[in-house]
Amino acid sequence: MWKILLVEDEPFVRRSIRQSIRWEEHGFSITGEATHGQEALELMDRLQPDIVITDIFMPYMDGLELIQAARAKGFEGSFIMLTCAGEFEYARLALEYGASSYILKLSMSDEELLQALNKARAKLMKRVEQQDRLEDQLFREAAGYMWRSLWGKELHQDETDKFEDFRRRAANSPGLLLISVLGGTRMLSKADLPSLLPAEAGQAARCHLFRYMGQSTFWVWLERSPALRPEVFIYDGLPAVRRLGSAADAGLGAWRMNLEVLGRYYYGCARGENGVTAEADTAPVHPLPVPWEQEREIIGRFERLDVGDCAAKLEQLWQFMAAVRMPMAAVKETAERLDKLFARIAGKPAEPPGALLDAVRHPELLEQTVARMRTYAKGLGGQRPQETDHPEINTMIRYLLHHYDEDISLQAMAQYVNMDENYLSGLFKKKTGETFINYLQHIRVNEARFYLEQTDLTVAEIGERVGFANPSYFFKIFKRWTKLTPNEYRQQCKGKAGTEPPAP
Repeated sequence: MWKILLVEDEPFVRRSIRQSIRWEEHGFSITGEATHGQEALELMDRLQPDIVITDIFMPYMDGLELIQAARAKGFEGSFIMLTCAGEFEYARLALEYGASSYILKLSMSDEELLQALNKARAKLMKRVEQQDRLEDQLFREAAGYMWRSLWGKELHQDETDKFEDFRRRAANSPGLLLISVLGGTRMLSKADLPSLLPAEAGQAARCHLFRYMGQSTFWVWLERSPALRPEVFIYDGLPAVRRLGSAADAGLGAWRMNLEVLGRYYYGCARGENGVTAEADTAPVHPLPVPWEQEREIIGRFERLDVGDCAAKLEQLWQFMAAVRMPMAAVKETAERLDKLFARIAGKPAEPPGALLDAVRHPELLEQTVARMRTYAKGLGGQRPQETDHPEINTMIRYLLHHYDEDISLQAMAQYVNMDENYLSGLFKKKTGETFINYLQHIRVNEARFYLEQTDLTVAEIGERVGFANPSYFFKIFKRWTKLTPNEYRQQCKGKAGTEPPAP
């Protein structure tokens, strides 16, 4: 229902307008009346009307002054001007100030009034749609940043600034309810909201939806702040949880708690029954990260095409993640990262990650990860890295490609191939065109590029995974070969391709 404020100093005219049409049947409601502009301006602060129907000539403050004063205070509603014959210059000025239309009082018909109202409503709806698109865009960006911050990912200053801007916009909302559903491949939409919203929540002022990694979370901005306890329930066969959030942090803390509850269903540790509240009240777990040693063993088995052992190592890793109750998002991120590594080692394009990210059970994700690993490994038995015409140098190259993340020296490699160190140094450069250390650094930097482009691992973690002894040395070597720091390289890649989680 669109709210109308009627401003007219003549009681007869106000009464005539009020009785002219059946307002509610046309979607309008007169919520207030004023006899002059000053009184109207005070009522506008309290009533927040959508449309103001106002006379031009009134005592104390006329209609033109009312428009200007209201716009100066940030009022974005529509004005319909009432004027008499001979006042067309004032009506023209009113249109310049932003009025949507004007009506001649003496000859005003019901049809003219409805036409003016519908025109004002169309203008308002267009503005609302524009505001909704802007809010959705701000929300999509902010939700992506919140998602990353939940799991300890680094935010750059511009990302932090955008999130803070969204948080400030949200801080004045009377109430915020977060509803999270573990839907997997099921694409929930805002059409599901009425069935998810408890009656005690009252009217929703607006709603945003974020879908990623099999979960869908609704941010429901309420017109009041109800007394609601956190609740776990089942929605159309899907586990769901809802709780009030703090507008001060844009619901970040409540979202973390909701995801922890859904994580229990992911691990099969909870049964869904409507009305259960205890599980939703439990503080979130802060587990250990995936040990690099376990990932390295998995990658090593795949590089050697020991598919059976690789699958066994994956199962061990999944058992570890379940034991420490790693957050569902971190598990799926690990699965996606390993999947991309398998594809890269195999020299094949990575399959779309959707099936992995949408998994709703821990064993299901392991099964899919193993199956995709086996698919990548098919047909690789006869492949060899690019080699030279010297067998010992080829042996060294294969060793470097499999062990670049370890502490490797030319002296150790000379012992490995049973050759003199000085002679090997010259021979390696002659056969490859690069010194031994440059060749090794190239491998490490190329691997670092992959991690920077395809994962959210911290720069320090990436440096360790590709064999650099400390972060400062990693920064130095990476910049030497790319002319960019690791962080600059990652930002450049984001600018080109966009790596935020998918928008709703």
